[in-house]
Amino acid sequence: MALTASLPTEVFWLFPRSPRSPGWARVFFREQARAWGVARLTVEAAELALSELVTNAVRHAHAPRGREIGVRAVWDGACLRVEVADAGDWVDLDPRPHRPDGEDGRGLAVVAAVASRWGQEPRAHGIGKTVWAEFPVRG
Repeated sequence: MALTASLPTEVFWLFPRSPRSPGWARVFFREQARAWGVARLTVEAAELALSELVTNAVRHAHAPRGREIGVRAVWDGACLRVEVADAGDWVDLDPRPHRPDGEDGRGLAVVAAVASRWGQEPRAHGIGKTVWAEFPVRG
């Protein structure tokens, strides 16, 4: 499906630092990506990465109380980009080893596995960082 001129190519949401925020981010993102007409497999990969990045922001950002998590999605017709901004410190982008029987420590490894490119940059406004992942559409 071609990008419709009336649809925005960029959206932004703010979420509280809550255990429910990854789920909310997935729902809002999925609906927007469908409205843009992004291929299902691309949406699924980006949704998985987004969920991991929001989860990391909720659990590990060590941001001051009351700070929100910013989620941005950008679609240009050829590449889908997701970004998660928080007021926490920069993260080590080398995925940490995890315990085989543990339930955590895999988030960045998942992002690295499903994204074409990913990284972090200083937050555009305020303190903290933005972690992003890109998903080009093949073919």
